[in-house]
Amino acid sequence: MRVGITGSPQAGKTTLFRLLTGMAGSKPGVGTGNIGVMEVPDERVRALSDVYKPQKTTYARIGLVDIQSYKGQEFLNAIRNLDALVVVLGSFMGEPGVLDSLDFIDNMETEFYCADLASVEGRLERLKANKAKPVNQMEIPFLEKCKQALDKEMPLRDVEFSPYEQDFVSNFAFYSSKQVILAPNVSEEHLAAGSYPGIEEISQVSDERGYKVVAFSGIVEEEIESLDKDNRFEFLKAYGLTQPGTARIAQAAYAALGLISFFTVGSDEVRAWTVQRGTGVREAAGKIHTDLERGFIKADVVSFGNFSKMGSAKACRDKGLVRLEGKDYVVKDGDIVNVRFNV
Repeated sequence: MRVGITGSPQAGKTTLFRLLTGMAGSKPGVGTGNIGVMEVPDERVRALSDVYKPQKTTYARIGLVDIQSYKGQEFLNAIRNLDALVVVLGSFMGEPGVLDSLDFIDNMETEFYCADLASVEGRLERLKANKAKPVNQMEIPFLEKCKQALDKEMPLRDVEFSPYEQDFVSNFAFYSSKQVILAPNVSEEHLAAGSYPGIEEISQVSDERGYKVVAFSGIVEEEIESLDKDNRFEFLKAYGLTQPGTARIAQAAYAALGLISFFTVGSDEVRAWTVQRGTGVREAAGKIHTDLERGFIKADVVSFGNFSKMGSAKACRDKGLVRLEGKDYVVKDGDIVNVRFNV
């Protein structure tokens, strides 16, 4: 899974990229931009690490791309294979910055609709003229369904597709099917006040289009990064926050992609593994190692909630809270999993 960071010029997208990836000393890339990885903060991982004191602690991660181009075909090419977008809005620049950012969103969506409609209509024309062969008999009805939505200016992420249609969506890499998160970059004063220029307009866009909004302050985030962990909590508390904006943006992107985390624990490593919501435990085991999926027998599973209450795996077993699950079990967010296998 990969997420792109975009926005109008000077809105602060490269600053956010650096903060999310920990590449604070890097310089902006050229053309397609920087590529990095962001960790998804998760207090459950920290809590498990405190119990097991492992040699290594690994959080869930998502690929991140800082998109330097912001309009035209170059922009579309840069985001084609991304799964979601974080759009940074320049609220710290006052009303002019907000207006530029809102114009950027409108232009971006227009390009998305035009590109998707051209793709759908072009494919339909070739299929109906017998210049191309359909993937299967359901491709034409699927494309007509997409065209009806796009003609009404409905983004394809808001269309309800059946499981077999989802495969078509993935193959076409439609732009309007991508999840979008709005990230207003606000001043230090506005962060403390809990309001910022353009908040009403941004809220309206969010309500109308189903976008998640997570405000942050680039200046404040850089100051947070310079503090040690003991001082960060008090600093955040002064702004009425419990987490930095970067943590909230990373978590919002993770949730928007329909991802969940399950955990493996031990003295060598405590690790969060990423799977799509609805993934079976056998397939999830394959994320750890292909041998675990191939030789899967059963899995010992306990929820993080029960583990947290009891304080240890032994206490959970003594209370009968560790379940033995077969291959048909669907992994839940926060499950602690130990795979039994034989290769």
